[in-house]
Amino acid sequence: MRKIVKNVFLFIKCFILFILLWATSHATVKNTEKIIYVEKFKSRGVYQEELSNEKRKFYKVSAKENEDASRKAYITSGNRIYPGANGDILVSTEATLIGPIVSGIVSFYVGGHATIVTDEYNDYEISSNKYSSVEATGLEEDDNRSVLSNRAYWTNDDPFTEIIALRVNLTENEIKEVQSNAIALVGDEYNYSFLFNTLKKSYCSDLVSKTFSHVGVNLNKDSFATTIYDLIVTNETYISYYSCYIDEVMYIYYLG
Repeated sequence: MRKIVKNVFLFIKCFILFILLWATSHATVKNTEKIIYVEKFKSRGVYQEELSNEKRKFYKVSAKENEDASRKAYITSGNRIYPGANGDILVSTEATLIGPIVSGIVSFYVGGHATIVTDEYNDYEISSNKYSSVEATGLEEDDNRSVLSNRAYWTNDDPFTEIIALRVNLTENEIKEVQSNAIALVGDEYNYSFLFNTLKKSYCSDLVSKTFSHVGVNLNKDSFATTIYDLIVTNETYISYYSCYIDEVMYIYYLG
């Protein structure tokens, strides 16, 4: 009996080790791909002196043949720069959790946060505008439901020092459908399991994946839990905006 128990524990240890090694190698590949994608996008940027100042440096990135630059990569309001256009996906690979060690581990394996940019929308229950986004944070009170919020916190260095806007090539009708699909998920409870009960609950990148699946776009190629890195490295998306802070200076690269 002792031998059986010992073998069971050995099997469990080996299985856990296998999962850990698989997850680490998987995350390493996606982290590397993310860095490459960002650097390639930045390398196409041309400095825009007329838009820049001591605190903000703008770089216009020329669009490739399959990239849509007809929609603005960002909008401004006062001193704020709101990244993204309707239907764009905003992501950060920085997890903002309690403690640098936990945040670092989560950032490496799954990334930070994702939200879907909206535009003007009204019905009898809910309304949004060009400064809104739909997101599942897991940080709301009570049952942590997905919310429609103002994305002003994506306009500065707190909580994210690096922001990426991702774009999917869609028709105008599909973009409107993405917006309505995202807003329809407002009220979903947050899914802390990430793998189970995904029909009735959502976490941030899962909400994004669900929304785009309704217009025939698969953002979860490995059919496992959708991470921030999945959204970045899939062939369905490309970068339309990138910003980061270096020594309190904001560097902005935008598709145009």
